[in-house]
Formats: sequence, C-alpha cells, structure tokens
Amino acid sequence: MDTPGADIWPVAIEAGGTLLSAVAHLPAVVPAPVVVCSHGLLSTKESQKFISVCNALASEGFCSLRFDFSGCGQSGRRSGAGLIDARRRDLASVMAFALKQPYSDGRLGLFGSSLGGFLSLLAANERPEMVFATVSWSAPFDVGSKHARKVEEIFPEGLGSPADLTGLDRAGRVLLLHGQSDEIVPWTESVQIYNRLKDPSRLFLLRNADHRIREPSWRTLAIRETMIWFSAHEGQKP
Repeated sequence: MDTPGADIWPVAIEAGGTLLSAVAHLPAVVPAPVVVCSHGLLSTKESQKFISVCNALASEGFCSLRFDFSGCGQSGRRSGAGLIDARRRDLASVMAFALKQPYSDGRLGLFGSSLGGFLSLLAANERPEMVFATVSWSAPFDVGSKHARKVEEIFPEGLGSPADLTGLDRAGRVLLLHGQSDEIVPWTESVQIYNRLKDPSRLFLLRNADHRIREPSWRTLAIRETMIWFSAHEGQKP
C-alpha cells in the first residue's frame, strides 16, 4: 500500500510478560523489508544514532523498528535471566513481531551497535534462514572481558551466555563497521568476528572514529555504507 510519506509510529511489543517500547519507521511504500535495530548496553532507542539510521532506512525504502531492551528506556524490566539471555529473548520477540506486521514483506534485516551488534550477530547466527543481511557497528567479540564488572553493578542476574562469539559460524551477509580510535572496544575484536563469518561479509574500518562514531563525517560514512549493504542484499533470500 502507498502512504503519503515516511511515518513514525510508537508501538508496544510483548516479550515474555514484559512490554518493550518501540518505534516503527515506515517508508512511503509498504510492505517492505524490516530492519530491527538493537542499541548498546547503556543506551536506548532514543539515541540520535538510531534515529538517524532509521530515517535513512525509510528514505531507502526500508521499514525499521528501534526498541528499548527490557530494563532500558521506556521498557519494563525482565527478571530471572542474565543480561545476554534476557536481551536475546527481547530481540527474538521483536523479530517475530516485525514479521507479523502488515508493513512487512517477509524480509528481515538486523542492525546493532556495540552490545546490540553482538546480539544481532548472535541472532543472525542462530536464524540465518530468517535474516537477509546484518550490519554491526563497534561490536565486541568477548563481552565478558569488557563489561562483566559493569554488568554486575547494574544487572543483579549477571551476564548470562554466551559471553563471546566463538560459536559464530553460520552468519553471513554481514557488514562490520568499527572505528580504529574506539576507546571501549578495540577494532581488532571486529577482525576476530570477521574471521568467523560466512561469505559474503565485509569489514569496514573507520580510521579515526570512536566507539559511538560521533564525529559527523564518520557517522555519515557509516550510515551510507549501512544503506549500501542493506540495499545490496535485500533481494537475496536468507
């Protein structure tokens, strides 16, 4: 169906007894592929980075869903599970929700930053038949080595599993972007991830970009490469 232009809709997504707050960005023409966007450890769906990516996706003809993981932003808290376990379940619920919406044409992409990139890669590896393409910015290879102490301070249930991407062997059609001035996750962790991916996949290093890719020219480049990757692979069956 045709719509007057890109639309933005707040939605609530049920996830194992918890309601996740989300925002859908719709292009002018739907149904279309849907890209699910996952934020980092201490971020939310309201990050300007995610708003910019979702607006760019809409301009390229993609739907997108940015959402708050349980316990973040406007989403309820999920108890009784470690951080990674809880967020993996959240992401699985949002993916299932996306595919059931009337604006979805059945094609699903994943975008994530930092821990959100880590989780997107896990999901792409677990369900490669479901995902047509994945883009990860600044993802860690090993979450435990970077964030275990911080997680224990804010998440009583602990880290959960898996804490690293050692088992990454089924995911393909993945673009990894990483700043070589990343002060939180060394860019070499994306090299470790890349070496485990199936073809076609690509590693794109941003020479002077930090972890959040804040500098405008680097962010513009990262968004452009993200759009190119999704557009290049949207016609392929997962």
